[in-house]
Amino acid sequence: MIPTISVAAFGLEPGVDTPFGALQELPSWAARELEVRGMNVPATMLAGATGRDFEHLRDQADRFGCPVLVLEQRLALDLSSSDSSTGSAERMHALAAAAVRLGASHVSVALKADNDEPSLERVASILREVMAEVEQHELTLMLLPHEGLTDDPERLMALVKSVGGFRIGIQPSIKHAMSHGGLEATMRRLAPYAASVVADDVKLIPELVELLKAVGYENTIALHPIRANQLGSWKTMRDVLHTSIHGESEA
Repeated sequence: MIPTISVAAFGLEPGVDTPFGALQELPSWAARELEVRGMNVPATMLAGATGRDFEHLRDQADRFGCPVLVLEQRLALDLSSSDSSTGSAERMHALAAAAVRLGASHVSVALKADNDEPSLERVASILREVMAEVEQHELTLMLLPHEGLTDDPERLMALVKSVGGFRIGIQPSIKHAMSHGGLEATMRRLAPYAASVVADDVKLIPELVELLKAVGYENTIALHPIRANQLGSWKTMRDVLHTSIHGESEA
């Protein structure tokens, strides 16, 4: 399992206050202060970024060995009607293109849709169309749990299965699992579909790691502390994760 950071812990707005200053300094801060090996970056923090900004962020990521792994769309895209779905599908295409420019291998999206069968069929159809571009770029699309169709783990898995293919998955989190049947029951079901799991409760990281080991999960775990502007919160999470993965003797 690979420790990474969830930049969304700082907020989703461009120009939000962070300990690392400008977004382009993120790879150096994460590698130096936390010794992590990758980042999940919310797309909203890149609003207004130029091509040169993208290039600089990718160059810094390569330089410090801390690449953007997941480009996240955490503000839900509206797929609740045919009218709103067109713009949301275009946004997913744009996210795929942006991920390629950043060197990211995954895009994750939150979706707004009603929790009924017609909605599931419509959303699955839209995602199948989007997946053609995702697969062309050799990306993976992950679904972020969100109120409505993708809130319940069973419905989330049903949607992924309906879309089909090897490049569609889920990005679960500790807090979502705890509010939907408990960490063990939910994470055992969702982790096999995940390329990134968000660790947003430090107390439950040891249990999370134990569960993920049990299901053979070997992908990334993204640290997401509550007090993101306190370096100590990040370091505490990192240390707990390191000990949980490697044991006390290597911590």
